Amino acid sequence: MDCHLLALKQIAIEHDMQVPELFTDESYNISNHFSLSTSQIPTTMEGSFMCYGPVVPDGYGCSYNPKPNYILFAISSFKSCSATSTKLFAESLKASLNEMYDLCSSFA
Repeated sequence: MDCHLLALKQIAIEHDMQVPELFTDESYNISNHFSLSTSQIPTTMEGSFMCYGPVVPDGYGCSYNPKPNYILFAISSFKSCSATSTKLFAESLKASLNEMYDLCSSFA
């Protein structure tokens, strides 16, 4: 999300001005529909992790915490959404990471 654009919209609303046409355009809505929200959330306390949920009903939240010998992922989605599957997302992520590992290992 572009914070400058969001500020422009908020300023218009707060000053009872017409909201710029950009914000009613379908492309703006599409570009602000974050189906995948990711972020690194490092924690140093062993055995603990942080996570968060998806930001849209048909999306995923995926936090990650790189450790010296592994990366801890916390994946979430709404159980009520038939279009998402946390389990399938996790399996696909694991397969992708294994493929990258194999590719990088072949050059060593």
